[in-house]
Amino acid sequence: MNKILFSLVFVLFSFPTYVYAQNSQEDLRALIQKVDSLEHELSYLKLSYDLQTLNYDINMFANEVYARSIAIELSFRHQNFDSRLGDMYQGYYEACQSKKESLEGLIDIRKKYFILRTMTYPYSKTELSTLKASYDVIDDAYDTLESSMDLLKVILDAYLEAL
Repeated sequence: MNKILFSLVFVLFSFPTYVYAQNSQEDLRALIQKVDSLEHELSYLKLSYDLQTLNYDINMFANEVYARSIAIELSFRHQNFDSRLGDMYQGYYEACQSKKESLEGLIDIRKKYFILRTMTYPYSKTELSTLKASYDVIDDAYDTLESSMDLLKVILDAYLEAL
């Protein structure tokens, strides 16, 4: 009788533990799926943010260089010539050249990272097309920067010649 009673108590207490273990495994699977989903979203958002930030930085720098070119051109047109101002403009141009070179390196690194990430991570077609569109804008933004730098150089040379 004791054995039957012991077996009955054992079964009654073991059954909730078994059910709890099954529920726990299902909860664990659900949590793993949520973590994977969040990891995917984070990866996509980080890559998208990196590309957009790079595009923004290039465009802001190109606009800054263009604005300075216009300022030098206005000084030139108003015949506001000063050798100290010319030296400052020359220093600015050299600083811009240095910044442009560092941006080139950053662009190369970000492009390689983009290619590596898109080849190794399973993004959806929609995500890939959005990321690719941001990636393609980098070259256009850099071309705009080069045009602004060329304009700055032409205007600076004209200003320095007029001194």
